[in-house]
Amino acid sequence: IMMLNEVGLDPGIDHMLAMNLFDEIRQNNGTVESFESFCGGLPAPQFTNNPLRYKFTWFPRGVLMNALSEAKYLKEGKIVNVESGTLMQVAEPFEVMPGFNLECYPNRDSTIYKEAYGIGSAHTILRGTLRYKGFSMAMDTLIKLGLFKSYKMNLSGYSWEI
Repeated sequence: IMMLNEVGLDPGIDHMLAMNLFDEIRQNNGTVESFESFCGGLPAPQFTNNPLRYKFTWFPRGVLMNALSEAKYLKEGKIVNVESGTLMQVAEPFEVMPGFNLECYPNRDSTIYKEAYGIGSAHTILRGTLRYKGFSMAMDTLIKLGLFKSYKMNLSGYSWEI
């Protein structure tokens, strides 16, 4: 089962929909073998005319600093850890419908949902973030340039002139 939910409602309705789905599966004597859920505050395509292809819908610093966070998820029975500062490098294309040029990357620690959702039978558990293609490359470039460092940088002697 592929679910495309959350779009701008994370956390909140995404958890309620997931639990509702899991309850229905249990009522029908089924088991959850894999759970992948993706969310993204995606602006209308005509408003993606910036290098990030994104419009801040919540605390901008939170969006930017999230790119530095680590992530952890379960894939085919194995824990996958993404180190802090490398999250944007693991982004992958997300193909759901023709015309949507999206990418996705893991969102923090997905492994906690195995117990929280009661899906112990699942061999894959991944909660991720959706963005338009190009977001991760632009963010990774900003990270590599040191623009997300929390200390003051001495830029005297540098010029922005060409």
